[in-house]
Amino acid sequence: MTRTTDATGPEVPTYAGAGNLIYRAQHVPRFVGAEGSYLRAADGRRYLDAEAANGTVALGYDRELLREALAHCQDLPALPSFCESELRLGVLRRLEPLFSDITGTPGRVELDLGGAQGMETALRIAFSAVGPGAVVVFEGAFHGRSGVTGMLSSSPRYRELLAAPGLEVVRLPTPDCDRCVHAVADQPHCTAGCRAAVSRWGSELSGVGGAGHARRVSAFVFEAVQNVAGMAEPDAVLLREAVAHARRNGAVIIADEIFTGMHRTGPRWGFQRAGVEPDIVVASKALTNGAAALSAIWAREPLADPGSYRPGSHSSTYIGIPHALGVVRAVTDRWSRWPDPEKDVAALGRRMAGRLEQLRAAHPALVRRTAVFGGAARLVLNGDHAPLLRRICLSADPRVGLVVASTGMASDVINIHPPLVIGEEDLDTMTEVLDVALRQLARTDGVLS
Repeated sequence: MTRTTDATGPEVPTYAGAGNLIYRAQHVPRFVGAEGSYLRAADGRRYLDAEAANGTVALGYDRELLREALAHCQDLPALPSFCESELRLGVLRRLEPLFSDITGTPGRVELDLGGAQGMETALRIAFSAVGPGAVVVFEGAFHGRSGVTGMLSSSPRYRELLAAPGLEVVRLPTPDCDRCVHAVADQPHCTAGCRAAVSRWGSELSGVGGAGHARRVSAFVFEAVQNVAGMAEPDAVLLREAVAHARRNGAVIIADEIFTGMHRTGPRWGFQRAGVEPDIVVASKALTNGAAALSAIWAREPLADPGSYRPGSHSSTYIGIPHALGVVRAVTDRWSRWPDPEKDVAALGRRMAGRLEQLRAAHPALVRRTAVFGGAARLVLNGDHAPLLRRICLSADPRVGLVVASTGMASDVINIHPPLVIGEEDLDTMTEVLDVALRQLARTDGVLS
């Protein structure tokens, strides 16, 4: 027996909760297998995944990774959360240089579960060092949907059912030039007004305490590319000024690299694109290739040493679960064997840019502009058509479906971020399906009116 959520929604099994994103569309494929850049549904239809399982599957769907992971943890299937293991220590030794080699500063690594939990741990570390206080983020920020991270994330929807209202959050103007009130027509970079806006807090007029105030800002949190806000990249000068102002006022700088980390935007970490140096980095998705829930929180010395961040400040049953640690070990082995991922992802970006520009030229009435950041891209539409186009891509082409993303914060943007190992033929297929889907979208009543 099934029931329907609304007049147009999909049928939801009576035993399945429907509060998540799965049942928001009419067509909900049920997948049974995956390989390379493709998913396989129960009816045999193949879907090219140009979204890479929320950006996690950087190395593609590779079942051999799970076999390699099992080899690292099969003799230690579980472990109490208050016990140490050689496996965990080995993973920490592998992870720490991924950060400190780039920042040039030694640090320590804490582990947690998903991205939201990692962000909460980052705030714990920051507050332990400088004291609890306000947190500064950009408009369009997304750092999770938990009670705490939902306060940081921009959409009010994330706070309707669960929130931590005691956390004071200050929002800087959006770094997306398409939505910025300071934007100047035909100027591709941020203006003096934008740069002034990100360094206004802490003044007597702003209502936000800076250095020397008891109630002040303790952390500035940013994404190198705002995924959920529609793949918006802050202008490098703007981001550097925001970081410098926060640091002058004693705030800890936290880089949310959950989506952008491990070469998704080209360099190992997205913050390298703007030339900023964070104090804390939160990484997650590409560290496990989507095969386990784990986040790594790196903090420069002495932020996470026992004198500042005391043992017992945080605990979780599954922080040291051997399965997840084995997955990280296997995935980092793969990354270490990739000779030059930064160069290869830059080349992938150029190939995607050429194809997306072809689509823009072929569909000027629908596609306003495109932008590519390494292995991630945005297709900006002339109207809030992204949710519909995303659905059309699943079924528009009889040969193969296409999985892309759209979000409530940016309903005019299609997010594209395939596995970083995607091949030329698959990029051609992606382009062909998008072309078919855009043609079908153009025929939809009211879209171009």
